[in-house]
Amino acid sequence: MKKTTIVLIAFILISTITQAQCFREGALAAVDDPQDYPVEGTAFLQFETDGSKQVIFADDFATVQGIELRVFLSTTERLDQGGTELEVTTEPLQDDNGGQDMNDPITGMKTFDVPDSVNLGDFTYIIIQCVQADVLWGRATLGDNEGADCSTLAVDANVFDSMDISPNPMKDQFSISGLTTQNNDMVIYDVLGKQVHTQQNITNQTIYVPSLKAGIYIMTISSGDQKTTKKLIIQ
Repeated sequence: MKKTTIVLIAFILISTITQAQCFREGALAAVDDPQDYPVEGTAFLQFETDGSKQVIFADDFATVQGIELRVFLSTTERLDQGGTELEVTTEPLQDDNGGQDMNDPITGMKTFDVPDSVNLGDFTYIIIQCVQADVLWGRATLGDNEGADCSTLAVDANVFDSMDISPNPMKDQFSISGLTTQNNDMVIYDVLGKQVHTQQNITNQTIYVPSLKAGIYIMTISSGDQKTTKKLIIQ
C-alpha cells in the first residue's frame, strides 16, 4: 500500500509538470545556518496550459516551523536589497498539524498562486522568509526555462514592451528603462551591419558609447529566445 501511494504521488507530480507549458526549477536549501532550520526539496515557477501561474514546492519539500514563514519571488538573493520582490503566500506556512508550533515539521507539496502579470523571467529566486524574525529561512535559485512550448509562450512575449531609450537622438550615452528581465545581452551595429559595441547582463541602466561617431545605428537586446531592435541616432 505504501509503495502504491508513493508511485501515485510521483505520477501526480510528473503529470503536473508535463502538463505545464513552461517552468523553471531550483533546489531549496537553508542559507545561513542549516543546522538550526534545515530546508530541502524542489521548487518550481510553473506556467500551466490553462493559463494559471504557480510557485510549487514538490512532494520532497521539508523544513521545520518558524515564526511566520512566508514565500516570495525575488530578483535578489535576499529581501530588502533594492530588488523586486513579490510575496506569493496569502498566510504563513502551516505545519503538518495545521498550526504554527515552532520546530514542528512542514513537509509535502505546497502550491502558491502567482499574479497574471508575472513573466517567467522576471525573478531569479524563490525565498522562504521568517518574516517576524527577519531571517532568510531558505532559497532556491531558478534555472533556465524548461518545456516544449517555452519558445512560443505568450506570457513572455511582451518582456520588451515597456522598454524605453532616452535620449534618442543622443551624444555619448543613453539610458535604458522599463526592462522586466535581467541578464539581457545588447549589440549595436552600424549601418553596414558591423558590430561596434556589445554589452552583456544589462538591465535598467545608463549605457556609455563615447567611441561611436555621429550617425545611425541599430541596437538589439536579447533575453533568452526573445529579441527587440531599436534605432539609435548619435549626434
